[in-house]
Amino acid sequence: MVLGIDIGSCYTKGILIDTRVIGKHLVKTSFKPKSAIEEVKNNLTGYDRIVATGYGRELVMGADRIITEISALARGASYINPAVRTVIDIGGQDSKIIKIKDRKIERFVMNDRCAAGTGNFVEKISLSLGLTLEEFGRLALKSDRPEPIDSLCVVMAETEILSLVSEEKNLEDIVFGVCDALIRRLIGLGSQIGIEEPVLFCGGGALNPGLVKALGRVIKDVTVPADPQFVGALGAAVS
Repeated sequence: MVLGIDIGSCYTKGILIDTRVIGKHLVKTSFKPKSAIEEVKNNLTGYDRIVATGYGRELVMGADRIITEISALARGASYINPAVRTVIDIGGQDSKIIKIKDRKIERFVMNDRCAAGTGNFVEKISLSLGLTLEEFGRLALKSDRPEPIDSLCVVMAETEILSLVSEEKNLEDIVFGVCDALIRRLIGLGSQIGIEEPVLFCGGGALNPGLVKALGRVIKDVTVPADPQFVGALGAAVS
C-alpha cells in the first residue's frame, strides 16, 4: 500500500491506496507541518511506501519519493479523468493552472504572489463581511447578478466591497461578485497557457459552491471531483 501525503500551507492531506482508496485524512497544518505529517501517518497505517508532495514535502521523514505539487496535481487529475486537459487548483495561499496533454504536463502557471487569486482572498472578505465560509458559499448561490469588483488587491477590494455594502447593494450579489472577480483573475492568468476543456477544478477552493458556480459561467466542461482537496495527495499516491 502507498501513502500519498500533500503538505499544504493550510492543510495536510493524506490518502492511502492499495488497488483502491483505503482511507483519507485531513488535518490543519497550523505552522506545525511535522505534527500534521505525524498525525496523517498515525491515522493511515499499513503502508509500504510514502510519496510526499506540497510545500512541506521535504519534511516527510522516510519518504520513498518526493514530487512537486504540479506533478502531483497533474497525476491525480489524470487518474480521476484521463481525458482532462486543464487543472485549476485554488489553494489557501496560491493557485495553479496546469495544461495536460496525454496525461503529461504541457505547461503551467502559478499565482503565488498575490492573495487576490487564492482561497485566502475569499476567507478575508468573508471575515470582513461577518460571514462564515459556509454562509458565504450559500449566499453566492442565490445570485445571478454578481456586483462588479474591479480591484485585484485584497485591501482595495475590501474597500470596494464595503462601499457596495454602504450603498445597500444585495449581499448575495456582492458575495457572488467576489467569486466572479477571483475566477476572472484566474482565467486571465490561464490565458497565458490557454485553458482547454475538459477542466478539473480542485483544491480547497473547489469546496466553495460560489466559486464553482462562477467558474461554470465561463467554462462549460468543468468537473469537481469528490474531496477535491485530496487530488494532490492522490497524485502522489499513484505516482
